[in-house]
Amino acid sequence: MYQVSQNCIAEIAFESGRAYRDPFNEVTVEVVFTDPEGEERVVPGFWSGESAWRVRYASPKVGLHRYRSVCSDASNAGLHGREGRLEVTEYEGTKGLLRHGRLGVAADRRHLEHIDGTPFFWLGDTWWFGLVKRLTWPGDFQRLTADRVGKGFSVIQIVAGLYPDVYQFDPRGANEAGFPWTEGYAGINPAYFDMMDLRIGWLVRSGLVPCIVGAWGFYMKFAGVEAMKKHWRNLVARYGAYPVVWCVAGEADMHFYVEHFGPDYSAEARQGWTEVARHLRSIDPYHNPITVHPTHPDSRAMVTDEAVLDLDMLQTGHSYTAAENTVRQVIACLAKEPPMPVLIGEVMYEGIMGTCWHDMQRFCFWTSMLSGSAGHTYGANGIWQMSTPEEP
Repeated sequence: MYQVSQNCIAEIAFESGRAYRDPFNEVTVEVVFTDPEGEERVVPGFWSGESAWRVRYASPKVGLHRYRSVCSDASNAGLHGREGRLEVTEYEGTKGLLRHGRLGVAADRRHLEHIDGTPFFWLGDTWWFGLVKRLTWPGDFQRLTADRVGKGFSVIQIVAGLYPDVYQFDPRGANEAGFPWTEGYAGINPAYFDMMDLRIGWLVRSGLVPCIVGAWGFYMKFAGVEAMKKHWRNLVARYGAYPVVWCVAGEADMHFYVEHFGPDYSAEARQGWTEVARHLRSIDPYHNPITVHPTHPDSRAMVTDEAVLDLDMLQTGHSYTAAENTVRQVIACLAKEPPMPVLIGEVMYEGIMGTCWHDMQRFCFWTSMLSGSAGHTYGANGIWQMSTPEEP
């Protein structure tokens, strides 16, 4: 029997009894967990390479939990019909994120709180390229994490391998194991996500909430809706049990920087990402909050159905004029129905084009917060790109 503390991750391994030519695409595994109160939670499992499959589970409920596996290939005795028990014990540690549990939207629909009702303040930092090998593991990554914890940050915005600013499969987007997907998006590279596991787990253990951005918006054109659904299923299976926030896409409706996709692309992208977001909501058994990082003005403008969103994220500009625009957009978004917490997800990166230094960072933070924002995210180009003198 497995044993784990409240809100902490239990990982259960399964070994396939059959060999598949393409296990990622041919087979799905889910595990049905039943908690001490009899409530069931269907948790997707993930293929972790060769014949190995895993599932990750966390719960705030102390007591005996039972599980049974369900495989799309019911004849595979290694993956289908496996049963077991899991004992969840009271968390006795000091980490507030694990003591209070995952995030949700507060009853007033204006703020975020932990599952136990403790208020949560979103102070984010932008690490779009935080999973690449330029930010070495463990040294650089753990050093930057400690710096951010010491300065009071609570959220890290980080992209799951399908990045902005560079073309698909650009070497600057690789981690120690390569790229997350094979070229043509026919399958994934599990080793990439193994390295991602180390970093996401470290953020959570350090008390930082990962805001995981699935992909930059133009990957809707590069990879398509079905590949993005599979991408998100893998992310939910690996990281859904952690206290995370999901960001479906970054700058969701944008064309690639040097390639215009045609006059109808933005509308197609919004429709596609809405479909992906709806899929994400349907498969995440933990109901982690969902948002979209916009081009402009806000998350609601990036989807065709606002019901797929929990948080309204804003991008409000990258010059001195962004401060006034930030106030206007926060106030405008707070007036919209249905109400949602409003977050600044990107504004005036510090030092961009030799402007927007620390004085403007503080000014923009306070103007957004005092206008009613539920949170604010800081950013600086050199940090989000993980630029180094050796590899700029």
